[in-house]
Amino acid sequence: MSMREPWQPGETPEEQAARREAYARLSAAARRVGLPLERLGGLLRQVAHNEAETRRFLSDEVYGVPDDALDDLLRVRLEDLARGGDAPPAG
Repeated sequence: MSMREPWQPGETPEEQAARREAYARLSAAARRVGLPLERLGGLLRQVAHNEAETRRFLSDEVYGVPDDALDDLLRVRLEDLARGGDAPPAG
């Protein structure tokens, strides 16, 4: 039994390939330890839900930006911090 491939909108072919490889490795590991793929699927759905809720919280409550701008905002802030500067205030 194979798992459905949950591609994200806008993913590049490279990102899809990386996700496909990660899911193949996860399903192989699950088989080795006797974890049913249905259970693995449930766990992965919970991880996806948690990620979505974390992004919603960061977007709405912490940074006050739309979700589609969150990655760019965090990238800029982390790059600034890596250069030793203070990150600009959120919002």
